[in-house]
Order: sequence, then structure tokens, then C-alpha cells
Amino acid sequence: MTVTEVAAQPAAPLPLDERISHRGPMRRWLISPEIGALIGAFTVWTFLWGNGDTFGTAGTTLNWLDVAAPYGIMATAIALLMIGGEFDLSSGVITGGTAMIIGLMSRFFMGNGTHIGWAILAAFAAAAAIGWFNGYMVNRTGLPSFIITLASFFVIRGLMLVLSKRLAQKVYVDQIKDQRGAHTFHQWIAHEWLLKEFNGRDTLYVVCVLIGVALFVWGIIDQSLIRRIGVNLTGIVMLVVGLAVGLVGFIALNNTDGLGNNALYGILSAVGAVIAILGISLTRWTRRIGAKVGEALGSLPRDAMLRCGLGIVGVALACLIHVPFDRHERRAVMTWTSPSLRVVIAVIAALIGFVLSARSLLPGLRERLRAADTIKLVLFSAYAALVLMTLTVAVLQLTTVQALRAMGMLLLATGGVGMMLSARGHAAKTSKGWQLIIGALAATAVVVVALVSRADATAIRFRTVLPTALIIVATLLLANTLVEYAMEKRTYADPVADHAAKRFQLAGTLIAVIGIAIRLLFTNFTDAHAARLRAAGTPVPQNVLRETVMWWLIVAAIGAYVLAKTRWGNWIFAVGGNKEAARAVGVPADRVKIGLFVTVSMCGALAGTLIALRYGTVQANQGTGLEFEFIIAAVVGGCLMTGGYGSVIGATLGAAILAMSTTGFQTVRDWNEDARFAFLGGVLLVAVLLNNYTRKKAQEAR
Repeated sequence: MTVTEVAAQPAAPLPLDERISHRGPMRRWLISPEIGALIGAFTVWTFLWGNGDTFGTAGTTLNWLDVAAPYGIMATAIALLMIGGEFDLSSGVITGGTAMIIGLMSRFFMGNGTHIGWAILAAFAAAAAIGWFNGYMVNRTGLPSFIITLASFFVIRGLMLVLSKRLAQKVYVDQIKDQRGAHTFHQWIAHEWLLKEFNGRDTLYVVCVLIGVALFVWGIIDQSLIRRIGVNLTGIVMLVVGLAVGLVGFIALNNTDGLGNNALYGILSAVGAVIAILGISLTRWTRRIGAKVGEALGSLPRDAMLRCGLGIVGVALACLIHVPFDRHERRAVMTWTSPSLRVVIAVIAALIGFVLSARSLLPGLRERLRAADTIKLVLFSAYAALVLMTLTVAVLQLTTVQALRAMGMLLLATGGVGMMLSARGHAAKTSKGWQLIIGALAATAVVVVALVSRADATAIRFRTVLPTALIIVATLLLANTLVEYAMEKRTYADPVADHAAKRFQLAGTLIAVIGIAIRLLFTNFTDAHAARLRAAGTPVPQNVLRETVMWWLIVAAIGAYVLAKTRWGNWIFAVGGNKEAARAVGVPADRVKIGLFVTVSMCGALAGTLIALRYGTVQANQGTGLEFEFIIAAVVGGCLMTGGYGSVIGATLGAAILAMSTTGFQTVRDWNEDARFAFLGGVLLVAVLLNNYTRKKAQEAR
């Protein structure tokens, strides 16, 4: 039934230098600067989706994308500048300053104002001059860039206030949309599209997403496994059967209703998908020698056993957390508990703080233990106990039982499945059989969490969308486990396969994004439905896509291409890593620095133009303070404060996180919107720590 399998070996042995050694897709992602921002964006979106009443709908998504556009444009430029080793504290006021130039010139230049096109041109020219001045002064004086740009910040801010009060007699300029040429430029730069009805939207959206995911998964597998020579008829049969079963289940799932039918056809679709993935793997790649169902399990490493046990306990606690906590209880946890239990909680928190602090200090005192050192250890540990106890009491005083229940289930379930996956990785080093068993347990745990969340929830999104997403995750997890068990992993570089895999991943991402865009850009809201809402006195929802989002995507694409595919990108990394060393090998360091500062200013002019034409009114303090949020977006995106490392794509994701937190808190009832500032600080800290941790682990795994 099968042709003899022959692995496609590289043409010549590759050197074993760790700098050019083969890395699998997971390790490549772990060392990429975008990993923290990617995980952060997913976590923030999921958190707000679970708590916000309307977050995640097309309308709110388009809203936060519009808010993210200026952040994304500036974060792109700031990321390039930070990778080059510099900062620009005037980037925020440049956006407001250029918008103010457009408003003042279009209304008051030569007394009666000028055509807004000339005002926009003047704004870009002024921004370029400011950027050149900042770069020139940094190169000429050798002063830190934050000092030079801080001076520019105060100068620009002062001029904005003086000119607005002198010419407009107030601290803002309005009626910009009414000036000559404003309508034309608004159509070119800040146009708004009112989304129309499209009956085939949902079908096309699902098809694009499925095709995109399939191509992306193909690319991942192609980066991980060894290509085979010859045809495996068994794999082809499994592929055909899996596709047929999955297609039948998917069609039936969309054409029927009811819990029983949904469960039956959902399982059928999942089984078909797993069979198809395994079949295509057997067809395209080399099977592992000795991959048999009855393969000896061998001994499970103690570390893997402990992790697997902790994972099972975590998932079990996540499924049982609804027993002691009521979803409708809105009282604070500390006031909900009894007075005696409050004391117990405080004492436990203090003991944990004392033990953790003492444990971290003891190794340094073992070689030379003196009385003074012992006193320091006790005092510092007592201080840590007091701090942790205070923080615990404060958090429980501010957190409701309802929120604690949701966060506890999320953290326990995520942590439990994560521990099981970690155990699977450890088991794979000694026993493929245990890898298969633990992977199947992890997939089962995800399904159990999905069923428990569906049975416990009352909101529609938690009874339909969340369980569906979790079951899809479980399906992919099981397929991944089976593929890793049955197939031979590639341990050497294959440039042809890697290049093709990247193309598949890019194509899959683009097709999936097109599907999501179709879901956002069109609506299945018919005219008849709208008429019924109007008759009932209910507002008709209208989704609006603004052209500012397009400008953001264009700027981000250009920045990513320049950084990754051009010599200017190499120069930016070199100058940020070590300016003098880069100059010694022929890099025009001064020119690169000036170019980066000019880029930041020109992007600021673009953002200012969008603001002026979008709102028609500009405040004199527009943009003040935003420079720190631009830097936060870049840092969350993986840019190091010391330069020489970072990503434009990561900075774009950081801008999306800022926008989601800004607009998402408005959709959550009974929440103070000012909490977003604390939320942003936490996201910044976690993203930086995650970036550092994953990069360190990936480097150690070489």
C-alpha cells in the first residue's frame, strides 16, 4: 500500500555553529520581539471580550481600530527610532503642532487663510525641519536624545499656545473642515465608509478563515518535519476520508440546530479535521521509525509527572470554582468573607511573603552567616510579609466575588493546560508514548473546560462562542500531538522548505485577515430589519470604517519592510547596537540618526493631518503626554530601551493594546474607566518580563 519512505536530506552537511543552527517554528516565535505583544493583545482582547457587554462586535472593533490608527502610525516611527538607540519626547506635541499649523494657516494666513493643501504642505515641511534639528543636535553635541527632544517639546508647546491665543483668540482652532480644499483632502485622507449589507458575508468569512488557518498550519508543519520522497497511499486515503468527514460534519453543523445535533456534528467535524491533518502529514512528510500504537511507554520523568499532576489539579479546580463562588455576587471579596476568615487570609499572605523573601536571601548567607545578616534577613522578610499582606487585602477589597470567580477560572484553566503542555514537552525527550498520552489528556482537559463553562454560563457568548473556540483549540492540540508522535522532526536547516513554509504562513495570514475584514466591513443587517427597528424606536446600528486605519496599515507595512528587507534596516539595528562599531564598518551612523528623527516628525505630521481633518478642531495642548504612550506601545512590542532590538509589527500590536484598553473599559458596566491607566502599567510590565523570559529560554534551548 505504501512506497518506501526516503527522507529528503540536505545537499551538504551544514555547519553546527549555533548562530545558524536550525530552529523550529515555536523557538523562532519565542525569540521574536513580537511574542510579548502578541500574547498581550490576545489576552487583553479576551479579557475585555469576556467583561464588556459589546466589546468584540464589528462596531466596537472598528471604533478601537480608529483610535489605534494615530497610535500605530507614531508607534511605527518610534519603534524604528528606539531600535536605532534614541528617544523623541517631542513626538506627541508634533502631532498637535502640525494639526495646529494646518488649522491656523487655513484660517488666518495672510489675513483670510490659505488653501488647506498649502497648509498641509507647510505642516510637513515644519515637521521635517524639527526632526532634522533633533537629529543634528544629537549628533553634533553628543547629548542624550531625551534632553534635546525635551527642549523641542517645550518650544513647540509654547508656540502652539502663543499662536493660538494670538491668532484665534482662544486655545483651540475650530472650523477646519469648512476651509478651502478641506472637503477634498478629507475625502483623500480621512474618508469614512458606511458599511453596507452583504448576504454572503458570514459564509465568505468562515471560508477565508478556514483556508487561512489551513495554510498557516501547513507552513508550521513544513518548518518542523522532514519532507519525503514518494507517495504514501495510506496518507492520501486518510486525507480524503478526513476531508469528507469534516466537510459533512461542518455542513450539517451549519444547517441544524439543537444541543444534541451541535455536539454530534461538532465532534464529527473535529474528528475529520484531525484525520485530515494526520493524513496530509503522512502524505507530505517522513514518518517516524517505530511510531506504533503499542510502543513501549518507558518511564515518565519525575519533572514531567509533577507538571502533569499539577496541570490536572489546576483544571479540576477551575471546573469546581463555581461551587464556592456565586456568579451574581457583586460584593467585595473581603466584605463577603467572615471576619475570622479575613484574619486567616491576611496571616497566610504574610507568611507567604516572609517565606518567599527568606528563601531568596538564604543562599547568599550560607557561606558566611553573621548576627547582623540574620537580623537583616528577618527584618527584610518581615517587611516583605507586611507588603504582601497589605496588597492582598487591598486587592480583595477592590475585587468582587464575581470578578474573582472569573479570573480564578481563567488562570487555573490556563495554567493547568500550560503545565500539561510543559509536561508533554518534557516527556517527549524520553518517551513518545507518554507524550501522546499527556497530549491527549491536555486536549481532553480543554474540552472539559469548554463543557463546564457552557453549562455554568448564562451569557450567549459564553454558551456558544467560547466553547466553540475551546473545542477548536482542543482539536488542533490533539492533531499537533498526533503529528509530533507519528512524524520525524527535522533537526537541520532546509532552505527550500523553510522558504516555502514562510510563504504558506504569509498567504494563510493574509487570507484569514481578508476574511476578518469582510466580517468587519460588511453587515448582514437587512433593510427590512432596519425598518422594523425604526418602527420600534430602536436606533439602527451603523458601522463606520475610517480611512485613518488604512494609513496606519500602510505606514506599518512600509516600516516593517524597511526594517526587515532593506540595508537601512540593517543600519538601524547596527547603529542602535553600537554606533561607533557601526561607523567603523562603513555605516553612515549620523545620516541614519537624522533620518530616524525626520521619520518620527513626518509620521507626526501625518497623524496631525488626520486629526485636523478627522475632527475639524485642534486644541493647543493636543498630543501633550502622548509621547509616553507611543513609547509604551513600542516597548510592549518588544523594543529594548537600550536600542538594537525590536519590531515594527510588535509596536503595531502595542498600539492596538493601547486602543483596546482605552475604548474597551467603556463597554464594561460598573467599571471606572480610569482603571485603564493601572491596566496599561500592568500590561507594560508583564509584556517586558514575558519578552525577556521567553528570549532567555529560547537562547538557552539552542
